[in-house]
Amino acid sequence: MADIPVVGFVTPPRWVSPSIVEFPAVVDGAVVAQQCFPDLPGFDYTLASISAAHPQILAAARLLGEAGCRAVAMEGTPFGWSGLETEAEARERAAEMSDAAGVPGVMAGTSIVDALRALGASRVALCPTYYPNDWRDAWQRFVALCGFDITYCATMADQGLVDEIADTDDYGWQTGSDLIRAAVEIGARAGPADAIVVTGAGCRTSPIIAELEQIAGCPVIGADTALFWSLARAAGLAMKPHAIGALTSA
Repeated sequence: MADIPVVGFVTPPRWVSPSIVEFPAVVDGAVVAQQCFPDLPGFDYTLASISAAHPQILAAARLLGEAGCRAVAMEGTPFGWSGLETEAEARERAAEMSDAAGVPGVMAGTSIVDALRALGASRVALCPTYYPNDWRDAWQRFVALCGFDITYCATMADQGLVDEIADTDDYGWQTGSDLIRAAVEIGARAGPADAIVVTGAGCRTSPIIAELEQIAGCPVIGADTALFWSLARAAGLAMKPHAIGALTSA
């Protein structure tokens, strides 16, 4: 066990992350994944609360680093950009997590930006799935300020796939694969894009990434697959061939 690399995931409160099982499945070789919740009693998932949670995120990263993790990842894209005005600020937030952990740290939001650049994508379609409208708009703004041309941005409610007001417990942490496929298909029909980005940590794209890219006709980057790609690089781990679609070999 001592020779097996260990990585850590800081995860949003009240959510047992599938990444603990899914990340080892896409890595070529043995790896152990650990989860740590930030101490955020009564956390309400507003963008303001997400931004204010950064000190607790750093504390959780420190615990994972002290436990021997080789690298640490923060799940949930808004934790990387909420309340910030520039990409540089988002990079600094990730750097602070690395400093706290004492090992490389990666965050989902900037991992997606890095993945898009690694694929050479400039025109990007955004499928922010179950995001509320303020999350959707803030995410679109962040991706645009990072220099990408946003050709499409619509939640599942915007697309008519779910009720206008969707409960996160129904459409968030437990989003089914059929809804994800439908969201990507609608996004792909909206017009040409170099890549489609699927966000929402509860929308797990890695198990169906080959299907999604076939539907889209272009690379599909999920909040999960981008974070896996970034974390593997940070930890010096190889990925199984085609494990996360086009991004695998980027």
